[in-house]
Order: sequence, then structure tokens, then C-alpha cells
Amino acid sequence: MIARPWTDDLPKCRNTCVASYFSKLGGHSNANDDYLCFFCQTEDNFCLYGVFEPHNGLEAARLIMQRMAAEILFPPPSANTDEEIRDRLRNAFVSVEKAYIENYDGMIAERTSLQYQLQTSSETQNRQLILSRLKEIDQHLSGGATVVVALVHKNKLFVANVGESRALLCRTDDNSVLRVVQLTVDHSLNNEDELLRLSQLGLDVNKLRNAQYLGNQTGTRCLGNYLVKGLYKAFPSISPASSEPVVASPEIHGPIVLDDSCRFLILVSAGVYKRIQESRGSSEQTNKQLAQMIVEHFRKQTDFKAVSETVLHEIEEEFISHCVKNNLTPKSNTHVTLLIRNFNFIAAAGAEPGPPRSASVRFNPVVQSKSSTLLDEMESSSPESPVDTCPGRQYDKHVRIKGYVDFACYYENVERARRGGTLPDFIQ
Repeated sequence: MIARPWTDDLPKCRNTCVASYFSKLGGHSNANDDYLCFFCQTEDNFCLYGVFEPHNGLEAARLIMQRMAAEILFPPPSANTDEEIRDRLRNAFVSVEKAYIENYDGMIAERTSLQYQLQTSSETQNRQLILSRLKEIDQHLSGGATVVVALVHKNKLFVANVGESRALLCRTDDNSVLRVVQLTVDHSLNNEDELLRLSQLGLDVNKLRNAQYLGNQTGTRCLGNYLVKGLYKAFPSISPASSEPVVASPEIHGPIVLDDSCRFLILVSAGVYKRIQESRGSSEQTNKQLAQMIVEHFRKQTDFKAVSETVLHEIEEEFISHCVKNNLTPKSNTHVTLLIRNFNFIAAAGAEPGPPRSASVRFNPVVQSKSSTLLDEMESSSPESPVDTCPGRQYDKHVRIKGYVDFACYYENVERARRGGTLPDFIQ
């Protein structure tokens, strides 16, 4: 049993539901040990949310999670400007990375000493002991986490991330269309900006793109994992780099004003949406599909706090079925976290099941680039998610919609042709 993190005692945001654990395919059983997120709200209405996806074990990820909360929350923010908030987030990532190095400084020094002993020792038994200890140290030093953090201050949203965990903002437009905006940038080998950065370090990006690995991980940024940073020369694929190819520098977005159109915020680990991608065979629609699931469970669930759990359960069951059907062996020890912060989304919670209503949420997922331009706009209706975004509006299926095109000229011509006997048979 791992000691309970102090972040569990932070005052919880009551408008948030969350589920965080290792997939049941991973062989872990104690969900309390797997919890890698926080969602707190201070007395002065300062809200902080974080999702942490571990790499190679929980130890480093839990250290990173607890230190991140401390760096952002203390000292308590007061009359901060937008730029000061951004600096606070940026400095928090720098401080957490530094704290990680300091925490493992003894192991790093021991590893250097053992490497020297290995070169000078000729005794087989002694070399085996050294190699065994080096393997154990490398296991610890490879621990790390990808991070996405969201901060709400004075009705403004700020987001920071390293790695592939995402922040999605779901908001409605003037036509009650629910739009899904990805606020974060995926730091992966599918990101052209990251490939450009790596190429400037002297790496062959075509080989990296084909391998989809940077040393021992798939992401191009993370906190921790000293092996692909200070010891990156040990990996042939990235050893030619002129400096550390995997970095801890966060992407920061905001402020985003939270007006009435902002319905809910999603923080999700890559392990969740990649399972949707694999089971449904599409990466472009993943954000939309996840939002649709959440809206549907908002409608079904009477307990808001259970929404994240039931959504993850649906994703897990669908993924297992996909693996069984295609005779696939899923990756073990996949950690999944889904955090939903409700702003003002009105769901039909507690309603008796009945026939679907005609009004339905329509999804228009939008991917937001770093330059704040909106790309890849797609629109589709969602008959499977019959949630009325304007529940106070009266609806009568027998009431005719007021026309917005004048057909008077058309009807005059039809009547004239009917009187003259020249009206085509297909027009009644």
C-alpha cells in the first residue's frame, strides 16, 4: 500500500467528477494507489485541476503530481495579472523538473560510479551484481509523467501541458451547436513542430517517425524520465542530438474567458483517447466521440460524480471487445484518467427514460492550433445524444416553422401553368 498523497486532502471542487486508475487489463487491483489527478477549489474561488499519466511506474508520477500542486498553490495567488498566472504555471513545470532531478540525484551519482566499476571489474560475479543494480536504478530513473494542468482564476481559464494528455473545452455557439475545442498540443512524433525541433538538433526525423519512439517513450516532452534526458546518449536513435531531445517545457494557453457558452472542460490522459482511436479506427473524430459519450452519460446518470467512471467503463468494454474480435493483445499497465469540470451544462439527470426528444446536441469539433486559429472544422448531427441544450424552450412538432425564403413567385407561376394546362405531371 502506497502512502496516500497530501493532494487528496485539498478542498475538492464540487463541480468536478473524475476517474483515475490502471486499466483492469493491467493487473492492478488497488484503485486508491492508482489515483493520479487533483481537482481543488480554494476559499477565494481559485480552482486547479491536473491529470498525470505515469511512465514506467507510479513513484515518479506521484512525486510530480504532489510537487506540481504545491508549486502552483503556494503561496496562494492573489491579485495576479494574466501574465503572472502564465509565469506561475511555467515556473511550476521548471521547479517540478528540478525537484525530480534532486530527488534522484543520489541514484544518478551511484549509476555513474557503477558504470566506472563495470569497466574496471573483471570478476564475473561482481559484474553481474553491478549489472543487476544498474538495471534497478534505470527502472527508477525512467519513471516520469505527462501532465495537463488547468487553472481557473477570476473566471478565466489557463491550460498548460507536456506530453499527449489533452484538455478539451466544450462550448455552444449561437445556434446551440456544441463545439469541442482542443486547447492543448500533442507533444508526439505526429506533431510537425516537434519534428522540426528534433531535426534542428541533428536527428533523422524520418527514422523517428517510422519508429514512433524517442528512446524509451513515444512522447517528445514529459516531466521526469532522466534516461531520455541526461542519459539520452545511451539510445542510438537519439544519441546524435546536439542537446536533450526530450524536454520538459510546457505549452501554455490562456486566458480563455469562461462565459455562458462554456459548458464543460475535459482533462484526459492519452491512454483514454488512444483506446477510442484503436477501437473505432479513427483519430480525427476522437475528441468529438469522447464528448458525445460524456453528453450521453450526463443524460443517463442521476449521479454526476459517476459520469467519468461510467464513460471510462464504456471505453474499456468497447476496447476489450475490439481486441477480442481482432485477436489483439492489449498493452498492459495502461493508466487512464478522465476529469470533467462542469461549468453550466444542463443535462436531463434523473429524468425517466422515454422517447428521444427532437432537439439534439449537434457536435462541431474544432481543433485549435498554437496560433489560436481554428482548423479542421467538421459538423455532424448526433441523433444518439438527444440532450436539449435549451431545456426551457417549448417545443411543438405541429407548429410550422416560419419561412425565411419567399416562395410567392414560385406559387404564382405554378398557378399560372395550371390554368394554362402546361403544369408538369410531377407537380401537384
